[in-house]
Amino acid sequence: MFTYIYKGASNSNTSSEHMQNLGMDQEQIDSVLNQQQFEHRQNVEKRQAAYKAESDPLFMEAQYDGTPESYQKWQDKVAEIKTRYPLHDNA
Repeated sequence: MFTYIYKGASNSNTSSEHMQNLGMDQEQIDSVLNQQQFEHRQNVEKRQAAYKAESDPLFMEAQYDGTPESYQKWQDKVAEIKTRYPLHDNA
């Protein structure tokens, strides 16, 4: 989850209305949104690299083996990667 700190408090709501209600000016709001977009792009790239290096080989193995255990191992790895590199809905 994306969070930012404003006046010593941690926030995760990035709606313009919420940030304005906190007392942020437009430059501060833009800065938060730019940071959120940057982190989103970074996580997309990291996720793609992790899929290629970690989960794709497990998928190929699962297709070859055809066992429920091998498919579960692949699905578990995909879930782990998604947790490690979360994508934000509003980025």
